[in-house]
Amino acid sequence: MFRERKDYRKSFNAVGTLSVGGEMLRFNCYDVSVKGAMIEVVPGALLATADDFENLLREDRTAEIFIEELMLAGEVNVVWVRGERKRILMGLEFLSVVHNAHKLWLKRRGYRKTEPFAVELFIDKDRLHVEGVNRSLKGLCVRLAVQHPGVRVDVPVKLQINELGLAALGRIAWVKSEDDMILVGLQIMPFK
Repeated sequence: MFRERKDYRKSFNAVGTLSVGGEMLRFNCYDVSVKGAMIEVVPGALLATADDFENLLREDRTAEIFIEELMLAGEVNVVWVRGERKRILMGLEFLSVVHNAHKLWLKRRGYRKTEPFAVELFIDKDRLHVEGVNRSLKGLCVRLAVQHPGVRVDVPVKLQINELGLAALGRIAWVKSEDDMILVGLQIMPFK
């Protein structure tokens, strides 16, 4: 019965968000399986044509995805892109995806990658070297070994993550003490 295709695919229509090439794009998902999905991407400011995506894919094929209806979020690999009748179609292969993540999405609307990384935080005139716990497009969680008097909710900060090539302005969204460590949630402020 399924010899024509490698795996079973379910056709349906759902909307989602794709983070690729530094841009957050909306998409319609028409076809999904356990291993991947086919989507139609709404053009963005930087990635507006199939050729733009092809050029980006020569450098990096990874993206982050969120489909709210399925409560599906995670990392994907962009397998193919093609333009068809003024539409941008894309084939995605799931790499690290969480399904039915109801509790994850009660407070948050984006995928968070858990991976250690080094962060330099600038609070007032102090430079703090802290450890990154996890990150998303809109923020990150960092761990401090000692309490700093400038670490308070709503305090503006500058942050730099050399290994990710990120330098940004942010604000402290929350502070929590946990097992002799201080966890700090940082919101990255969007560029105007």
